[in-house]
Amino acid sequence: MKKKIYLISLALVWLFLSGRLFYMTYLDGGSGSYLSLASGLRELPSESEWMNIYLDGKKMGHTVYSIENQGANGYTIKSSSNLNVVFGGLESEIHLENTAVMDTSFRLEAFSFWMLSDQYSTHVQGQKYGTTMELEFIQGEDTTRTEITVPKDLYTYSAIQPMVASKGILEGQTIRVPAYDAMSNEMADVMITHEGKEIISVAGEKHLLNKLRIEFKSIPSIMWLDDNGITYKEETIMGMMMERTTPELALAKSDAGQVDLLNGFAVIPSYPISNSKRLKELKIGLSGVTADVLAGLSSERQKIVSIDPLVVSLSQVTTPLKPNELELNLRASDMVQSDHEQIRAKANQILGDESQAIAISHTLTQWVYNFLEKKPVASISGAVDILNTGVGDCTEHTTLYTALSRAAGVPTKIHIGLVYLQGRFLFHAWPVVAIDGEWVDVDPSLNQFPADATHIALVEGDFENLTNLIPVLGNVEIEILEQVY
Repeated sequence: MKKKIYLISLALVWLFLSGRLFYMTYLDGGSGSYLSLASGLRELPSESEWMNIYLDGKKMGHTVYSIENQGANGYTIKSSSNLNVVFGGLESEIHLENTAVMDTSFRLEAFSFWMLSDQYSTHVQGQKYGTTMELEFIQGEDTTRTEITVPKDLYTYSAIQPMVASKGILEGQTIRVPAYDAMSNEMADVMITHEGKEIISVAGEKHLLNKLRIEFKSIPSIMWLDDNGITYKEETIMGMMMERTTPELALAKSDAGQVDLLNGFAVIPSYPISNSKRLKELKIGLSGVTADVLAGLSSERQKIVSIDPLVVSLSQVTTPLKPNELELNLRASDMVQSDHEQIRAKANQILGDESQAIAISHTLTQWVYNFLEKKPVASISGAVDILNTGVGDCTEHTTLYTALSRAAGVPTKIHIGLVYLQGRFLFHAWPVVAIDGEWVDVDPSLNQFPADATHIALVEGDFENLTNLIPVLGNVEIEILEQVY
């Protein structure tokens, strides 16, 4: 039931990794139209580039890119990718399409991003007008529109590398540009640093290549490319790697069945928890995550006992809410569509005239648990699409629950983190509801009201800041210090 957290995080890492790999395609020897990476390229290639995508050395998919020179109108950059992943023995395929329209300086003007999985389809389109970005989210049969304010000079992952290659970058130089990511709907500065040259092996051949370090929202990646701007390899966190290849090898069967994400990213604690359902308090030591990550989530239920070493105490105690938290957690968002007439109608149908927050929350916990078929899916789906599809894991349970709860007038927020199941901690999501002036953690995925004391919150929000979770994946370690029953 935790599949989406892994898959979307992997897809975010992959998109971050691949979005700048455009572009500098296969060349038969040197060309007089090329200078060097330091001085900048006079001309960008227009042929397609194929890359294999690997996780821990196993092929999990491929991607193909192209850049079209539109003359005075700028550039159009396209990518098409397929990822094959396995979670708990179940194999899924994710298809991604991305198109970015850039001006002659590679600044973003418009984009289209589409993600298709076994059960869900998500399409995001954007058009930039000055400092305003008009966004359209198409999820299944439902469409929502919104606007955000953006910098006048805005870039996207897909244009950063050709921009750097065309303008040039010197050894030791760092370039900072504002960038927008359609998949996570986030903006932040991207830092590009030339760390010198290095000899690496790609497909059995050694090459002397320029080493670039690229960082976005604390997610680092390393890219190796030659003086003609040809990308040979890129690596990032969580064992993700891309390497240039031929179309025939890219389309060859992947090794997805050999890489199970459930086992790969599960956190095995130092000592098993005897009975999580009866657990009153749990004290743990955490490594691979800093106190800064948890500071904003410190509460009566989740207390930071010490910073160095990082020790956290977890319980089922409720936390007093602040008045300014109520309105914020009643608002609709792109995924939590609590103002949609279909969501409001379903909330009324489920709850009738019930007005007590505790009864509403308890009823919704059981209803969502019973309604959704327990099946791992890869999606970025809104509550309406989830309601219509009736299938999902923890994120679908949490998204639908939160939308119905807010529609019923109960302030509800979302926590993303870890939960203990079957001897290991898995990445998970669950709602936190306002009941009688207190925040209470509940878990419709596990039919828990309240949620047990093994829930460790790492991120809060309507999945808009999921990239904050990525640096933790594969790095966190948990030591069980004390169990109180």
